[in-house]
Amino acid sequence: MEIIGIVTRLTPFKEKDAMINVVAENKAYSFLARGVLGIASKNMASVQPYTKSRFVLTRGKEGLSLRTGTVIDSYAKAKEGLAGLTALSFIGELTNKAIEGEEAARIFSALDMSLTKIAAGFHPLTIALLYFAAVLKAIGFGLEVTKCVISGQRSDISAISYLDGGFVAAPYFDALRHQKRNERQLKIIRQIFLAEATDFDRVAFTSGECLEIIKDLSVYIQDGAGINLKSIFLLEKSS
Repeated sequence: MEIIGIVTRLTPFKEKDAMINVVAENKAYSFLARGVLGIASKNMASVQPYTKSRFVLTRGKEGLSLRTGTVIDSYAKAKEGLAGLTALSFIGELTNKAIEGEEAARIFSALDMSLTKIAAGFHPLTIALLYFAAVLKAIGFGLEVTKCVISGQRSDISAISYLDGGFVAAPYFDALRHQKRNERQLKIIRQIFLAEATDFDRVAFTSGECLEIIKDLSVYIQDGAGINLKSIFLLEKSS
């Protein structure tokens, strides 16, 4: 079996072997890569985290194992600076904790585009925020950002409700359930949830704006899906 996928995690396993997690174009895979931790391994480069590779896999009694791997894109420039590395760490943790099975097909393009744009020098936190929204949409936690989730009206939007799942118009604001946001914050939230992967280089936000919304969304995904994202601490330190 041949797949093209992006490595999101490498876990050492028995001496020079490793378990590899990959997001491919059709689903998420996990496979054993024998000997890849040895310095003479021809497959070592292909299984490094945040690398897109072509893998030839074989299926045995114990599951999938790697036969050969060929690097397609190492996204090397994304790994050169602290801001890029911490964004990659966040993207990897989010992917590994939130994406399973065929959900990968819905975020492969966003993941590929995120790594490509960070490598090209785009603002890492903006890309991380856009990718966060893409993952939330893929797992069924997207927010309604085109109208009020309570009334359906499209004007006078003044708040966000993570409990109700989207924007709230001023007449329906409930201080116990909803969070007031200014016009700029609401605009950013709207943009990230409407964005497709091809839009990732069309917007840019400040680090402070990104972190504020990333932290809000991290509470949202923890409350809704039980996913605790520890790498947000690294994002704060590097910004």
